[in-house]
Amino acid sequence: MSRNSSVIALSVTTSLITSALTFVALQIWLVPHLKTQKPEAKPETPAAVEVPRLLGLRPDDAKIILKEKNLLLSLSKTTPHPTVAAGLIHMQMPLAGSMIVSGQSVVVEVSAGPPPAAVPLVVGKNVAVGRAELEKLGLIVQIKPREDKNAAPDQILSQNIEPGQNVTAGAAIELVVAQAAATPNLPDYKGKYFNKKDLTEELEKLGLKLGKVRYMDISDQRNGYIYGTNPEGGTQVAPGTAIDFRVQYLEE
Repeated sequence: MSRNSSVIALSVTTSLITSALTFVALQIWLVPHLKTQKPEAKPETPAAVEVPRLLGLRPDDAKIILKEKNLLLSLSKTTPHPTVAAGLIHMQMPLAGSMIVSGQSVVVEVSAGPPPAAVPLVVGKNVAVGRAELEKLGLIVQIKPREDKNAAPDQILSQNIEPGQNVTAGAAIELVVAQAAATPNLPDYKGKYFNKKDLTEELEKLGLKLGKVRYMDISDQRNGYIYGTNPEGGTQVAPGTAIDFRVQYLEE
């Protein structure tokens, strides 16, 4: 082998030995570091929570229920609602039973109560019909009876809120309703003393009036003694009836 070939072979051998030693050194240095290096932790997926039913609750109560499930309450707005009372939740999003991530918010709307409504005309109607119409609007109906011989019993004679006027639920409205005149019992005047002025006033208070007075001259009774009436005492009589009297002769 020539001298040049020997030099080249020696140089190659030296390079290979150097590379091998370098590789071994790197292995010795890297292995401990690789063993102690920890893998990066993966972020945890937030837990899913079932949304509770909040409809019909007050916001403060709903907030407590949501807090127990690690959820938040978000009040969107207050809007009128025909059936849900003022101050109560009437809408929620997401709906009850939905699954959302822990820590998220449930958006709700709160009722401002029924919207204003126009009062209908109920005068002339039967009180049962008129009351039903008004109570359907959430109004409180108050009945004031009044005797009226020109109207059918239970007919509405007047209302204290004009038709077409807007009112909110809970407002009171008074209805004057026709009532049949009471049928009084005629007192029993037999044996009492007849005094025209006093009897006229007493009968008028009962809705009656003094009729004919028939004087009788019977000696065994004192003057002014009432023998009886027509109709007879103790019977029911129609309002406005004239009551006739039979009286022992009386000098006026």
